[in-house]
Amino acid sequence: MGASYPKPDGQKVNRVAPKFGWVDLPAGGRTGRAPALPAWREWHALTKRWWRQLWATPQATQWDTSGRSLWILACLYDDLVSGRDNTAKVSAEMRQHEDRHGLNPKAMLQLRWRIVDPVAGELIEHRKPSKYGHLRTADAPVERA
Repeated sequence: MGASYPKPDGQKVNRVAPKFGWVDLPAGGRTGRAPALPAWREWHALTKRWWRQLWATPQATQWDTSGRSLWILACLYDDLVSGRDNTAKVSAEMRQHEDRHGLNPKAMLQLRWRIVDPVAGELIEHRKPSKYGHLRTADAPVERA
C-alpha cells in the first residue's frame, strides 16, 4: 500500500487535531537576493537564472538562507541543462531534493505549507488548469447560440 499523506483539514474523516499546524507562506515569495552558488563549479547560465528564480518562491522563506541544502539540487539541475548526465537518473534524484524543499504540491502538503495572500488573508490554490476543462458531463446543459 502507498504512503499516506495528510488531507486538507476540510476533507479529514478523523477530526483528531494535527500534531503541528500549517505554515502560511507569502504569495509574493521570498524577497532579497539569492545566496551565492558555490564557487567550486562553473555554472551554466540557465542554472544561474533558475537559482535566482528558485530563491524568489514562497517556499524559499523556509529554507536555510545559506543555500547549502540546495547545492546538490543546483548541481543536478546544472547537469541536466548542460547535458552532462543521464536525464532519467538526474530527474529521479532531483525529485527527491524537490520533495525535501517543498517544491511540489505533494511535498507542500506533507510539510503542511500553504501559500496565502497576505493582504487578503486567503489561501491561494496552485492547481494547474485541467486539460479536460472543455469537456462536460453527459447531463450538463448544452449552451446554444
